[in-house]
Amino acid sequence: MGQPSRGTRAGETIRRGQFDRFIREYDPLAFEVIPSTDWRRFRVPMHHGLKNRDRFWLAIRVASRYFPPGSFAVADLGTYPGSFLRILRHFLPPERCRLIGVGLLTSDDFRRAMGEACGADILTVNLDPRNDQLRGKGYPTRIPLEDCGVEFIFAIEVVEHLVSPSHLFAEAFRICAPGGYLLVTTPNVTRIGNVLKLLIGRSNFDRLTPLDYENPEDEWRPHFREYTMTEVSDLFRRAGFQVVERHWMIADDTHDNMKSMTQRLIDLAKVPFYMVPHLRGNLLLVGRKPAHASGEQG
Repeated sequence: MGQPSRGTRAGETIRRGQFDRFIREYDPLAFEVIPSTDWRRFRVPMHHGLKNRDRFWLAIRVASRYFPPGSFAVADLGTYPGSFLRILRHFLPPERCRLIGVGLLTSDDFRRAMGEACGADILTVNLDPRNDQLRGKGYPTRIPLEDCGVEFIFAIEVVEHLVSPSHLFAEAFRICAPGGYLLVTTPNVTRIGNVLKLLIGRSNFDRLTPLDYENPEDEWRPHFREYTMTEVSDLFRRAGFQVVERHWMIADDTHDNMKSMTQRLIDLAKVPFYMVPHLRGNLLLVGRKPAHASGEQG
């Protein structure tokens, strides 16, 4: 992956072109590689970092404005398959930043590989305790970190997979240091793609958990629901965070997909609608824990 940038802020050391070159040269772990059975969907061999490069870049660019100048800890909630933490490590060296990954699918092999690849501590936690299919598996639901011990927290494309994201926000608030931050990205339910589906008589729920879906072994859950900007802002505020940034993002994860002419024309038809922010595809919000706040909410 190359040498990390020493003692510098990610947003100040790279441009988007540099970031994209880094992603193209990125050496994924086995966990990050999209199975070859799915490669027919893509023009190139695909991995999680390459597919999500738009949202990862935007998250790092925004977050870097809030990283403290000294050493600090970062937690990534819903960390599997580890791409985001490995990319962060390239720009935040070990002497400056402790990396912590939290979530499910955290096997011994995954923990070992992440420790070797980027020095991350991986913690197995069920962040969705209201999901009936995850109950009874013995996973802790409380993140095993002390209150107020993490300066920056990410939850990248996670909350849409949860039956109820309130627990994730509450735990994020508890472990977040006073004056620290939580950054969340998630699909925007009002995106133009959903509007077009409704106009032609298709369901805009087609990416959600199928009706009567039941698979207790599947810990990589389909989308349970998607949210508007107002709804995600309310989740921040109810947990105790002050929302300091809100963005409707254009974060395309289909750059390298094999597309028919019809699909390409649909993509072109969407572009003018991006002038209207709430018709864009993704949401990005940053919340700040008040400097006077304690780790627990009443």
